[in-house]
Amino acid sequence: MGGRYVIDTNWLGDAALADFLARPANFAVITEMTLVEVHKEAAAYNGRQLLRTLCAYPKQVIVLRGTFDLYRDSGASKGLANRLIEPVQTGNFGAYCRTIINVSDDDVTDMHFTQMEGQSRDQIAELRANVGNILTLFDRIVAIFERGELDRLRKRVPYSVDLQRKLIHLTMDIHKLLLRSLNIDPRYHPKGLRRAVDTFVFRYALCVVIFLTRWIRQGESKTIKEERLVNHIMDLKTAAVSTFFDGLKTHDEMPRDVHLEVKHILGAIGAYVNCGQGPRR
Repeated sequence: MGGRYVIDTNWLGDAALADFLARPANFAVITEMTLVEVHKEAAAYNGRQLLRTLCAYPKQVIVLRGTFDLYRDSGASKGLANRLIEPVQTGNFGAYCRTIINVSDDDVTDMHFTQMEGQSRDQIAELRANVGNILTLFDRIVAIFERGELDRLRKRVPYSVDLQRKLIHLTMDIHKLLLRSLNIDPRYHPKGLRRAVDTFVFRYALCVVIFLTRWIRQGESKTIKEERLVNHIMDLKTAAVSTFFDGLKTHDEMPRDVHLEVKHILGAIGAYVNCGQGPRR
């Protein structure tokens, strides 16, 4: 049985990707964050190296819409995973491989990769500019927990009902904060919790909260560095969008574990997971 799996950057150059795509029922889902990481430096070299395996199976590659478009999705469950797909880039991926990836350098490809590298660096710079606000937010969130709750988070003991409720409320608060800070038009705001849980912005907020619990468990609440947090934010966005699809292929422990925990929570409350097929037994 195949499926549509989000592919993290560290999986692109792995032989496991070729094995995965050798099964025609499998599809590689590529997010904006993955493409940003591919092109952030030495784009001409890294782009060709990291996208080479995908280009051997272009009909099994799905390119998703940009993050801003994902933020504006309504959360309506009908056709949800398909709405997240960028149809033009997905349909033209084979042509892109033939004209950009599987060719020698020329003025056209040089211009393309220079543009991609510039765009990627701009997006990372934007994330870096907001890291200070995120660190402040995290410090405030940590202060919300009482000592006993922090002990529970650090020791991985089962969460009390009050602590579970607090985590959900934190997710809703961050969710609303994101909608405001990103200037998302109110017409795109989900109507009620039932619709909210099937939006990307809510799932990103939930990934942030679960990351926070992991951060506290590992005693990192005072030591995380800004540059490291930029990478974590990109990973959390990838983990969030992966919850709509059949899984996440990554070698990094943090996004893998956050993705699995968030997907379990979403499945338990009847949210849209596994391309609409519900939680797997």
